Amino acid sequence: MKKILTTAVALLTVAGAAYAEAPMGGLGFRSGTLLDSSVLGFSASPTVGLRQWFTEQVGVDAAIGFTSLSTEVNGTKTDEGTGFAFDIGVPISLKSWEKVNFIFRPGFGFATATAKDKTLPTPPNEIKGTAFNVSGELEVELMLAEKVSISASHGIAYSNVKFEDNDSPVNEAKLNGFSTIGGNFTQLGFHIYLW
Repeated sequence: MKKILTTAVALLTVAGAAYAEAPMGGLGFRSGTLLDSSVLGFSASPTVGLRQWFTEQVGVDAAIGFTSLSTEVNGTKTDEGTGFAFDIGVPISLKSWEKVNFIFRPGFGFATATAKDKTLPTPPNEIKGTAFNVSGELEVELMLAEKVSISASHGIAYSNVKFEDNDSPVNEAKLNGFSTIGGNFTQLGFHIYLW
């Protein structure tokens, strides 16, 4: 985890250093969920972020997301949960037309979430999920106006997901493998280039 955060901070520092020379950058979001489970009852999605182009061909994406839920029944807290996710990628423009940018985007994502059942006095009353993925996507970014775009992507990702409870001994489930991503055409992203 420490190496992941160090890498993310280093990439964001490079983005900041290149800010003055970059053609454009701004806020936006990408669709997609890193950790979505009926086991936890909620998801963690890195959807709010930024895109900074260093040159017309290479940039960086960084996004975060969080979840915080609490359930009460008749004034008594029964469940609560928290989640955090981040995603970082390097968009590389393969081909550009007047209003269209065809992009290859390698990326990395990490998510963690915890759900607690407050109605159970003894363990197992907590489930924790963690996930990471490494992906390669092809993205089409369409400029709707000079500084506003929508985008859609699809590709392939290797994912590793683990769930564990706080029982003694711990019950643990692991899932890993390859899958296609971006299968739903309604999962569009957008960017508003502010600088």
